Amino acid sequence: MLKCSITAIILVQVSALAQLPTARIDSAFPPGLKAGTEAELSLQGTDLEDADRLLFNDAGLTAVHGEGPKFKVTASAAMAPGLYEMRVGGRFGISSSRLIAVGSLPEMIDTPDNASIEKALAVTPPVTINGTAGNDAADYFKFFATKGQPLTLVCAAQRIDSSFNAVLSVLDPAGHELATAHRTTGNDTTIEFTPPQDGEFIAKLHDVVWQTGPTSIYRLTIAPSGTAGAEGTATIPLSGSICDWLPAAPLTELKDPAKILALPTVVASTSPQETLEFTADKNRRVMVDLLSHRLGHPSDWLLQVFKISRDDKGQEKSEKIAEFDDTAAPAGAESFQLASRDPSGGFDCVENTLYRIKLSDRFKTQKPWRLVLRDPLPSFNLVAFWTSPATRAAVVQRWTPFLRIGGSALLQVAVVRRDGFDGPINLHIDGLPAGVSSSDVALPTSVSVASIIVQASPDAKSWNGPIQITGTSGETKATAREAVPRWSVANSAAERLELRLGIGGVMLAVTEAETTPLLIEPAEQKVYETAMAGTIEVPVKFTRNPGHKGFKGEWESVLMGLPGLRQAPVVKPAGDAAEAKLVLDFKRKDGNAFTPGTWSFYASARGTISWQPVEKDPAKDFVEAVYSHPIQVKLEASPVLLTAPPSITVAPGAKAEVPLKLERRYGFAEAVTIELAAPAGIKGLAAAKLTIPKEAAEAKLIIETTTDAPQAIHTCTLNAKCTWNGEEIPWSIQLNVEIKP
Repeated sequence: MLKCSITAIILVQVSALAQLPTARIDSAFPPGLKAGTEAELSLQGTDLEDADRLLFNDAGLTAVHGEGPKFKVTASAAMAPGLYEMRVGGRFGISSSRLIAVGSLPEMIDTPDNASIEKALAVTPPVTINGTAGNDAADYFKFFATKGQPLTLVCAAQRIDSSFNAVLSVLDPAGHELATAHRTTGNDTTIEFTPPQDGEFIAKLHDVVWQTGPTSIYRLTIAPSGTAGAEGTATIPLSGSICDWLPAAPLTELKDPAKILALPTVVASTSPQETLEFTADKNRRVMVDLLSHRLGHPSDWLLQVFKISRDDKGQEKSEKIAEFDDTAAPAGAESFQLASRDPSGGFDCVENTLYRIKLSDRFKTQKPWRLVLRDPLPSFNLVAFWTSPATRAAVVQRWTPFLRIGGSALLQVAVVRRDGFDGPINLHIDGLPAGVSSSDVALPTSVSVASIIVQASPDAKSWNGPIQITGTSGETKATAREAVPRWSVANSAAERLELRLGIGGVMLAVTEAETTPLLIEPAEQKVYETAMAGTIEVPVKFTRNPGHKGFKGEWESVLMGLPGLRQAPVVKPAGDAAEAKLVLDFKRKDGNAFTPGTWSFYASARGTISWQPVEKDPAKDFVEAVYSHPIQVKLEASPVLLTAPPSITVAPGAKAEVPLKLERRYGFAEAVTIELAAPAGIKGLAAAKLTIPKEAAEAKLIIETTTDAPQAIHTCTLNAKCTWNGEEIPWSIQLNVEIKP
C-alpha cells in the first residue's frame, strides 16, 4: 500500500529544490528477488525519463530496460544471498547507489488490500514478502504453523535503504498479541516465535509512528529458525562501518569468576554490565574500543579503567585512571554521522600492575557488544560525500554529480584520525577522465574536513565511472569510501536520516551534450597574502550561458574549502550581477581554526536559475551551485616578520644585547611584546619583558646570566605577541644562547 503522507510531502519539497537534471533513485520495488529468478523492477526518483540501464556491483545481476523507469532484473542461480549495489544510468548521468537484496527463499509481492485481520494475505513459510507500507495502516499476513516448531520473522527495511521504521507483531486469529518487536536488529525487527499450538497465526506490520512515504518499503521473511534473514543481518551505521580495521577474532570467552584477560584481545558478550581485569606484561599504551551502538544496537555504554594496588596491610586500593563515554565526530564533520554512543580511547599501563575495566550500558539493552583491547595503530580513515547543489543547512539529498561542460561539483572528505594520529594529510583524486580535473588538497595538523572541487573543461567528453580519493601522510595511506544517504530529507534536524558506506567506488558522470549555465572565477590570478586575524577581499566574476533565462531573486556567493574554515560571510548579489567581492577574515571565531601556510580555496555561487536546455522545452527553475578554480592564499603566523641573530654569546654573570628587527606587513603598526623562554630546567638565564613601541622597526633585548648559569649552548624561544584587528596574535622564533667565559 502507498498513500499520501507527511513523508511524501517532505520528499516533494526536497524535489522542488532540485538541481539541474541529474538521475536519482529514491526507491525501487520490489527491493529484492530470489537467486535464479527474475523480477520487474520499478524505479521512483528524479530525471529518470531517459534512463536506459542499471549498473550493479556484481556480474550475477543483470537488467533489460523495459518501458519508462522499469527494468527486468535477473539474479543468477549461483549468487549468494546478500545485499548488492545498484545504480541507474542514462541521459542525466549515473544515480547514487541503492541496495537490492538477493534471497534464497520463495518470494511474493504484497497486495494493496490487506489492511485488516479479516483481509490478511495468506502466505506459506518459508517465504519473503516484498511490500510497501501504508500511512495510518498496518499490513497483515496469515500463515499456518506447527506447535513447538520455532519460526523467525524478519522485517528488513533499513538494511535495504528504506525509511520504514517497522513494528512487527504476531497475533492469534482473534487478534490477541503473542509477540511484538521494534528495532531488535539495528533499526530492523526480528521475532523468534515458537507456536503454542498448531494453527493459523497473523503477522502484523506497521510504521512506529504510522507515517510512511515512497521510500517506505520492506522485505518480510517468515521461515523456520535458522533460514530467515540470510540476505544480511543488521546494517552497521556509518560510524561502525569505518571500524572494519579492528580485529574481529579470536574472541575471549568470559569465565566467571576470574574474567582475566591477556592482551591484546577481543571480548564479546550481551551482558549489560561487566567487570574485566588484566595485568600489564610491560609498560605499554592500551587502546580500547567498545562496539555496540556502532554495530547498530540502541545502547549507550560507559567504560571506566581502574589501577588496582594493595597497601601495607594487604587492603585493595582502586584508582580510576580513565573514563570513556561517547565518541564524537571529527570537528566540522558532524553531518557525516560519524559520532556514536560507544566509548573509545587509550590509557597508559605500568608493567606488573593489575587493571580493572568496568563496563555498563545505561540503556541495559542486553544487545551484543565487542570490547577490543589492542596496541596503538596511529592512522586515519577517509569518508567522501558528494554535496548536491540543493544541499543547504538541513537539506540532504541522495546524489551523484553530473558534470556539464564547464561545470563543477563539490566533494567533501572527512578524516577520522585514530590513536593519536595528527599529521598533515594530502588528498588526491585518481581516475578522472581527460578534460576533468581537481587540485590536491593539503590538510594541516588537526584539521579533519576538506573540500575538493572537480571541474569539467570546455573539451571534456561524455564519461562515467569510479574515481579514487587517496590520502597520504608520510608512509600512511588511506582510500576514501563514499557516504551515501539512505534517503533524501528536507530537514535533517527534525527527520530521521541515515548514511551508509557505498559498496562500490565513488562514481562520477560527465556529459558533452550540455554546457553549465554559470561559471564563477576569480577576477585576477594572484596569491592573496595576509596574517592571522587579517582579511582578504577576493573579487569574482560570473559568466553565464546565453541559453539560460536568468537567476530568480537573490542568490548567494561565498568563499569555501580553506582548511579550518567553518563559516565565511555570505554575499548576496543581484540576479544579473556580473561580479562580486567576497571577503574572508582570519580571526578565530564562528568555529574557524586557521593554520598558517599556503592553501587553496574556492569561490562558490548558489541560487535558483531558470534554465532551458532544449529550445523546444519550457524553461524550468532549478537550484544550481558552481565552484571556481582554486584560489591561493599565503597565511602568515603574524603581521610582523621578527628576525634575530641565529645565536649570541654571553659570559656567566654578564649581559648581552640581542638586536631585533621587525618588518611590519599588511598595514600593521602597533606595539609588540617579546619574552625570552629558556629551556625547561635551565636556571640563571633570563631577560626582562620587552615592549617594542608602535611603528618601531628595531629593538634590543637584554639577556642576563648568573655566575652559576650552566655553560653550554641553550636553544631558547623568543615568544612574541601583538594585538591586530582586536585579536591577540602570538608567535615565536628560536635563539641559540651560548654561555661561556
